[in-house]
Amino acid sequence: MSQKPLLAFVVGLILVSSGCLGFGDEELEQQENDNNEKQEPVGETNMTSLEKRIIDLEAKIAEYEQPKVYFQEFKGDDVSFSGSLVNLADDGNLFCYYYEYLDENRCNLAGVSYDVNGIIVEFSWESSKGGKITPTYGNYGNSDAGVVYTYGTHGAFLNVCDAEAIDPSHGDQIITLTVYDNDGNSASVSYDLDYDSACTVVEPDNTCASDSDCPLGTICVGGVCIDDTNICVDGEQMTDGGWVYTCVGGQWGPGEPVPDGTACDDGDPDTEYDVYTNGTCVGTPVNHPPEIHHLVFAGGFVTNETDYVCLDLNVVDEDGDAITGDATWLINGVFEESLSIDECFDLGSYNVAVGDELSVQVTVSDGVDTVTATHAVIIEEEPE
Repeated sequence: MSQKPLLAFVVGLILVSSGCLGFGDEELEQQENDNNEKQEPVGETNMTSLEKRIIDLEAKIAEYEQPKVYFQEFKGDDVSFSGSLVNLADDGNLFCYYYEYLDENRCNLAGVSYDVNGIIVEFSWESSKGGKITPTYGNYGNSDAGVVYTYGTHGAFLNVCDAEAIDPSHGDQIITLTVYDNDGNSASVSYDLDYDSACTVVEPDNTCASDSDCPLGTICVGGVCIDDTNICVDGEQMTDGGWVYTCVGGQWGPGEPVPDGTACDDGDPDTEYDVYTNGTCVGTPVNHPPEIHHLVFAGGFVTNETDYVCLDLNVVDEDGDAITGDATWLINGVFEESLSIDECFDLGSYNVAVGDELSVQVTVSDGVDTVTATHAVIIEEEPE
């Protein structure tokens, strides 16, 4: 190699090493970084984000499929309810009214529940101080023999002032309604009950000067607001729900139980002889008498050589009652013998001739009603 090419090669190495030709440390470092980045799996960060979103979505779905329960909120101050004035609690969850007949307050919690992917199969009430609550009216939960199966929205009601269900001595307490769905999940909602505030009776001010001073459904009579359906003629009597009410001073009195044995109508077409028993209208189930659908002599005909004649009998009783009966046998209209309906008549012991009449009168009973049917034939000659 000549001196000039060797010199040019050496100079080129020096320039490169000094960075003057654009191949310095920064460019090399950048190239290394670029190479390193290319080694990373494409989309790794995006996959991590997608996995998290899927987990979040699954959690939202699981929460969405849980049963839901809440207490109904009532709006407004006073509304008319069955002739009584209804006062709604400040929080709107208690539906309260004064029940004058028993001189008590009634305050209902109305629980509403639903399950988007199944059904609510059971629910229960519980007090923080008294434990399990069993309502004493209606078919409202905690009934081991009466679980209510309902599709869609499901309602449950509890009178928190019911002294038979919630002990008044417990005072303030937390009332919890729990519902269960058909997938084994449950949900609860609770209410802080101020028992004395809700359930202490405060006599309403019924004084008035005119009807305009009285709540809806009442009128002013003698300076007092009374139910406009409670107006009557003195001495008049009314029977309702097993009680007899007498009108005194233009208003129905407190009433007395209807005497046992008083005729009534229980509204059931399948009962009869309805009478009051311990204040309840009770009827006797209607009895359907037995029916004789078929009565002939077995074999179809009787000859002068026939020894025994049996009955081909079909008796039907709609109520399924046990049937008893007897058969009265006659020859030429003259009584000969009385047997049970399943016994055969010994015709051979009688001297009968061709042309005589053999008849039977069958009487059957179901223990209440009796029916009778008759069948007769002319005695024929025995074929040769």
